[in-house]
Amino acid sequence: MTMADTLAILGSGAVTAVGLTAAQTCAAIRAGIKRFSPIEAQLLEDDEPQVGARVSADPRLRADDREWLLNLAGRALRECSLTPETPLVWQVPEAHRGHPLAEFEDAELFARLASLVGHPLSERSRIVRTGAAGIVEALAHARELCSAGQATRCILGGADSLLRKPEIDRLASDQRLLGPGRAQGLVPGEGAAFVVVGPSPGGVEIRGLGLGYEEQTVLEGRRSVGDAFVEAFGVAIEAAGFPEGEIDFVAGNFNGERYDAWEVSHTHARCYQTRRERLPVMWPAASTGELGVASGALALLAASAAIEQGYALGPTAAVQIRSEGELRGLVLIRAGA
Repeated sequence: MTMADTLAILGSGAVTAVGLTAAQTCAAIRAGIKRFSPIEAQLLEDDEPQVGARVSADPRLRADDREWLLNLAGRALRECSLTPETPLVWQVPEAHRGHPLAEFEDAELFARLASLVGHPLSERSRIVRTGAAGIVEALAHARELCSAGQATRCILGGADSLLRKPEIDRLASDQRLLGPGRAQGLVPGEGAAFVVVGPSPGGVEIRGLGLGYEEQTVLEGRRSVGDAFVEAFGVAIEAAGFPEGEIDFVAGNFNGERYDAWEVSHTHARCYQTRRERLPVMWPAASTGELGVASGALALLAASAAIEQGYALGPTAAVQIRSEGELRGLVLIRAGA
């Protein structure tokens, strides 16, 4: 990647259980605040209710899952100042989840969102359906548009909820939920997260992108030893032009479940080989719960905010993003000159 192709993170928008804006959400993550509470679903008849991270809202707004998620996305996009000229790369959950937004064709989904925000969307907008790690594909598309002079800024991200009953049942049957008798598991959450990117200089720079495809996925009940992340890491480091030893901390959509812990442990042992006293890790899901497809943009904006506002442990971060399926992505970011 040449400096002419370098993108910078210029803004963000978010709605989560711990904040109705990106700034509020990042402050809560920094402070270690969480807002987990019992929800209606139970794992077993005699167990405690399942814990989840729910956005505060009038229950009537949740009557329709699609409209609820579209409203979350609309609120976060208004924070990003979406205009008709700004290409939007919208991440939609993977097909295997049977998600209400995944049932829309691209044209209908964009039409619904255009109606919500009150203006048409850029004809260069697109939809990515590869899960949370699709944020890396979105960044690559944004870089192409900006390098070709077809956009001066792009907005990337999505909205998701794992608090729907079918989702809870699926995760419970696979023993992936944190709950009574299960110390390693995810806390289902909901929310929206988007980042605004454009050509550098200015803001935190995106210095390297990498993608990999994992054969041993959680959907088959297998254990990953990080092969896809190692591949993505190598590509991103080569593009970034600085050594692995300069990475100060790692952020990602880590969610606490056994599969994730196993994959991350192997990935870190294989990728971060410079001697360190410790490798700091930022995982927003500890505050917001698992946000599904929105978790990639959330990890990116949280790490960027930490660097830009000076409370990160250094100016350089690796952002690791895992989809439920096979896609794995890695983004290297660094404070701009």
